[in-house]
Amino acid sequence: MNDGYDGLQQIIDEALGSMAAEAAGDFDPQGCNLAEFCRRTGLSRQRARTIKSNGFKVKPHGRLGLKVATTVLSGHTGFVDDQLRKGVTNSQVVFERLVGQGYKGGLTTVKAYMADHRDLVPAKRKAVAPQGGRGQRFRTGPGESYQMDWGFVNVEDREAGETYKIACFAMCCHHCGTSYVEFFPNARQESLFVGMVHAFMYMGVPDEVLTDNMKCAAAHFMFCTKPLRGSSPIFCQT
Repeated sequence: MNDGYDGLQQIIDEALGSMAAEAAGDFDPQGCNLAEFCRRTGLSRQRARTIKSNGFKVKPHGRLGLKVATTVLSGHTGFVDDQLRKGVTNSQVVFERLVGQGYKGGLTTVKAYMADHRDLVPAKRKAVAPQGGRGQRFRTGPGESYQMDWGFVNVEDREAGETYKIACFAMCCHHCGTSYVEFFPNARQESLFVGMVHAFMYMGVPDEVLTDNMKCAAAHFMFCTKPLRGSSPIFCQT
C-alpha cells in the first residue's frame, strides 16, 4: 500500500480502538454505530459501508494503475517526446508550445507525461577534471641557445629604377630575445659565416645554435659553436 492507504488505515484503527475503549464490555466492530464511525474518521457513509464490508481494511481501487488508451494528450505525445530529446524539461514551456499547436488539455497532464518519460532526456555532460598541459615547456638559460635563419626582402633602387632581392640574416637568443640582423646580397655559405661571426661578436658565443633545414647549413657542412678556452665571454641580457 502507498502512504495514502496506510494513513487512512491508521485513522480507522484509531477510531475503532477509541470506540472499543469507550464501550463497556465486548466491542464488535461490525456492530458499531456507523454514524459515529463516520464522524471520527471523516469518511462518507457510502465509503464507510464499503470499508465495513471489507472488515475495516482499506483496499486500493480496482482500477488503480490502469490508464486509458486515449487521452487529451494523444496526438501530441510525439512533440513532447521531441522536446524531451532536445533537453527541454520545463513542463510550463512545453505546455505553452502545445497550446500553440491546438492542445486543449491541462498542465498537469503534460507534467505527468513528462515525468513518466524522463528517460528520453539526454544525459548531462560531465565535466572532466583538468589534465594539465599536453606539451612540455622548455626554458633556456643565458647564453645556452641561439636560433638563426634567413629571410628575403625586395629593395628598390630609386636612382636606377630597379628592384633587387637581398638576403636577411637573423640570429636570436632563446633566453632574453636579443637579436642580431644583417643584410647580404645572397644567402650563400660565406654570407652565413660572416653573419654568424658578427652575431657572436655582438651577442657572445652560445652553447648551441638551432636552425631549420637551411641549405647552406645542412647540405655542405656541420658546425658546432661550443665556446673554446680563451673565447670571449657570453653576454646575455636578463
